Amino acid sequence: MHYLWLSVLCALVVITRPLDSAATPFAPNWNNMHTKHRWNAIPGKWESIGQPPVGITIDLRIALKPHCEHALTDAIYEVSNPNHPKHVLFFVPPPTQVTLLRCRYGAYLSKEQVAKLVAPHPYTLEVVEAWLRHHGVSPSNVSTTHGGNWLTVTGVPVSKANELLGASYQLYRYAGTNETILRTVGYALPVALHTHVQTVAPTTYFGSPLTPRERPRGHRVSALSTRDDHVTPAVLRSLYNSVTYQPAATEQNMIGVTGFSGQYVSDEDLELFMALFRSDANDPTFLVIDVNDSGYDPSKPGSEANLDMQYTQGMAWPTPHVFYSMGGVAEEFIPDSFIPVNTNEPFLGWLEVMTRLEDLPQTISTSYGGDEQTFPRDYATSVCELFGQLGARGISVLFASGDEGVGGGDCRKNDGTGVVQFQPGFPATCPWVTSVGGTMRRPEVAAPFSSGGFSNVFKRPIYQTDAVLGFFEQLGKQHAGLYNASSRGFPDVSAQARRFTIIHDNEFMFLRGTSCSTPVVAGIISLLNDYQLSKNRPVLGFLNPWLYGTAIQGFNDITSGSNPGCGTDGFSAVPGWDPVTGLGTPDFQRLLDLLPNPIPTN
Repeated sequence: MHYLWLSVLCALVVITRPLDSAATPFAPNWNNMHTKHRWNAIPGKWESIGQPPVGITIDLRIALKPHCEHALTDAIYEVSNPNHPKHVLFFVPPPTQVTLLRCRYGAYLSKEQVAKLVAPHPYTLEVVEAWLRHHGVSPSNVSTTHGGNWLTVTGVPVSKANELLGASYQLYRYAGTNETILRTVGYALPVALHTHVQTVAPTTYFGSPLTPRERPRGHRVSALSTRDDHVTPAVLRSLYNSVTYQPAATEQNMIGVTGFSGQYVSDEDLELFMALFRSDANDPTFLVIDVNDSGYDPSKPGSEANLDMQYTQGMAWPTPHVFYSMGGVAEEFIPDSFIPVNTNEPFLGWLEVMTRLEDLPQTISTSYGGDEQTFPRDYATSVCELFGQLGARGISVLFASGDEGVGGGDCRKNDGTGVVQFQPGFPATCPWVTSVGGTMRRPEVAAPFSSGGFSNVFKRPIYQTDAVLGFFEQLGKQHAGLYNASSRGFPDVSAQARRFTIIHDNEFMFLRGTSCSTPVVAGIISLLNDYQLSKNRPVLGFLNPWLYGTAIQGFNDITSGSNPGCGTDGFSAVPGWDPVTGLGTPDFQRLLDLLPNPIPTN
């Protein structure tokens, strides 16, 4: 079994014995290309609109494989699992056993420590740099990003990118929109690089943002209906038992909200929302961090951004907030310019900023994603590992599970086989994030649109074993062959997700979707972190080992409802965890009593 100390040693030790392949002058055949990833056809709803103009450049991101494959995984479990052994056995050749008496839970890693864990072997850097030099890429255009195991190559002419990657970059437009991106349906790498490079981006990812389903009613602020099924912060705080808690560590605690696809927050809408629904709140404000020249403009608010900020504020005020405004996604294009500004992957561009910052919010809420199968496997794995880096640093990362039940559309696999299969969503299936599903009504039942199921990329994590096996005992053979029974199940938890009242452009709007439930759960987690900080305890960090352990008793089990899709009734909510509502909805006071209180030993 690997432990953090062994992992750190593995990452720091310099291998003195030369690698066999490095013992002789290095001269690989750069023309011996092997496909890394290729679609059989252009992914659905995208269409090619031709070659980009001559002279267009692209920034490439290259994920390098780490020297120690399991070091980061081991570290995450050690610092995130309250039940991890306090006595860690560490073996050093020659066989000498050293017993370290220390509680690892809550001893989160610094940015520099994480970088050492994920660092590639020096030989990996050598071979990749040799490849780039062979193609005339200047070292001044290459930098290290994303915690140390990614290279960013800036200003690469598209013609050069095609040569490097055996690709054919074209401009693609999403049907019925002006969203235009620069992508290729396939790319390759020299055989010599396949053991060193995990993925290259942007290449074959044709994603789109997940946004809530909007139900505008057109009522002015002065004419809100008195119907009792409207969801507001007061309803949620009462339902999830957090009304009486008063945050006490606001100088230390912070919650982050992400905004992609040109989604901005209106300060005026937020102020009015809080005046109406959190009358005790004074001066609700937030810090804006503009990522990749998003063009942040609060005078042009998005309903998604307003929803996310209004409900994290509504749940967690006066906890300080930061809004990450991410550019490069779903930009409007002028048809005659064809400037591919959307060449940065939405999550990679954001994660590049996050992994280089020293100070991060302890809780982050994100309501975006797409079908897992639209993300190339290597790309999804690499992005997931970056979320793992945040977890190792003590950050709770929450993602909406999606709004398509077990799958939208015809649910056919996009590998050319046409096989019907339930369609999980990513990043919700990443084992290093906490995925949030949806419920509705009071008493609560599963929302039929709540996405849930099982990944086709990520194996089932250890923390989920008992819960998922318990569900399979109740499921029996239903839906056999439509899902991967050995993989990561999602969502992890859930919350109300229907008829959310927001203020948008000075009007009431009613929304539904897991984009609604995610900021609610994020607000609850932020309050729990506030309590931990007020008691000089470590924050919760990566949540899932605690959620599936001690914290199970702090959730309201949802046992009715289902998430139909793909021509089926989908999965059903049952006692215990299920792939519709996860472990259930949070009860703040019960969770407060179940918070870990680690006592380090020397």
